[in-house]
Amino acid sequence: MKISTRGSRLSRCATLVAVAVAFALPFTSPSHAAGKTTKPPPPPPLDGVSYEYEYDGGGVGHKERAWLGRAFVHGSIATVTEKPTPIVVFLHGMNTDRIKYRWMGGGQEGDVRRIVAELMEAGSIVPMIVAGPSTIDPVTASNAVLLWPAFDLDGFLDRTAARLAGIATIDRSRVVVVGHSGAGCNIRGGLATALRAKTAPFAELVIDTCMATDFAKAMAHAPPATNVIVSWQSISWEDRFFDDFRHLFKRELKKAAPPLPGVLRELDYVQPTQASPHDAMVGLTLRRWLPRLLPPPASVQAAPCEGG
Repeated sequence: MKISTRGSRLSRCATLVAVAVAFALPFTSPSHAAGKTTKPPPPPPLDGVSYEYEYDGGGVGHKERAWLGRAFVHGSIATVTEKPTPIVVFLHGMNTDRIKYRWMGGGQEGDVRRIVAELMEAGSIVPMIVAGPSTIDPVTASNAVLLWPAFDLDGFLDRTAARLAGIATIDRSRVVVVGHSGAGCNIRGGLATALRAKTAPFAELVIDTCMATDFAKAMAHAPPATNVIVSWQSISWEDRFFDDFRHLFKRELKKAAPPLPGVLRELDYVQPTQASPHDAMVGLTLRRWLPRLLPPPASVQAAPCEGG
């Protein structure tokens, strides 16, 4: 798919909308196209427990902000409930099919709980909680530029902490917000508003989003203590606003408050080899960057990953 970004400002806006809509289109693998429907064996059980909770949006009079929450606590964390533990907060992209707990056990794209658990079990990262809201709102879940309106990171963390009381304790100085696809397409929500929370994220991992220029500016002006890594691919999206995003991001970095020593501002271009590159970017990004951001104590002195 190739979407032209040349022309007037109006055509660029139309392009962004087209990209947002296209996020909902499935990527057909060669094996599926050939009629092969061999179902892979089920994965082994997760070593841990998932806890569910929800927010109805009624307190602020906006039901479209409601979400269903799921938090995963690995077995190794459950033995040290009072020790503050880092948390990954995952925001999924468009959910036209209104699947509950998408990327957190629901749907076929992948399971962030399993990806992070495997990194923990391999000794690549410190133990961490994995949590994520899912939205099944019929309007916002199907429109990337409306998705996750005014997302309240502080509220999500408060409700997650309440659900995990006596089970695990969140370390609010090490909150990693991860957003895939449409989670980074709404400048008034999702990853953008998470940056403005009272709890400044330790890191934001921006994975294969719309790459709009106003979003580039927001990411460049992240708090000085927040690591920002923007990862994208161009196999299934030949022409988003790659060059415009890159140019504006670098330009705005010169105007923004400089990051603290050691804090990252990375643009990471990746070319996945998997059949569904857009979805594959989630696992690739987490496996590439979480070990660098939150390595276990024994590997703090290990050689860092190469940036993009």
